Amino acid sequence: MQKQRLMMPFATVQNAAIGAAALIGGVAAFQIGLALGLPLGEATMGGSVTTVGGVLPTGFRVIAAVSAGVLGGFAWVVLARAGVVSARWLSDRSLTWLTWGLVGFLTLNTVGNLSAPHPVERYIMGSTTILLVLLCGFVALRAPGERERRH
Repeated sequence: MQKQRLMMPFATVQNAAIGAAALIGGVAAFQIGLALGLPLGEATMGGSVTTVGGVLPTGFRVIAAVSAGVLGGFAWVVLARAGVVSARWLSDRSLTWLTWGLVGFLTLNTVGNLSAPHPVERYIMGSTTILLVLLCGFVALRAPGERERRH
């Protein structure tokens, strides 16, 4: 006999995924700003990068731009797991594993953010990643699979 999972209303899971994607989008916008020369370089990477007037050196600006792209992929994963966007080429199992991997990554990122010396990284980014862990964990745990969405 197969174990029954407690399913949340589909809209609740979708709203959690949309909220997570919006927060991820905000972090990606911050990374794009850093890549374009936003003078908040001390508020990233644990404050370990030497900046000029708060602007990251070129190599780290490239890293910030790449990070923004990776964050876009993270947003897609959580939206796909919740069925908000299509992911026909990935199985539900793969999306579930990717979403749990994202939760693990965000958990580690939260630890780093909360231990950072800069208040923006510690309080704003730390709070953001805590919310992301909760939202993405909820989506990973409660999003219905494709079969359940069709019924």
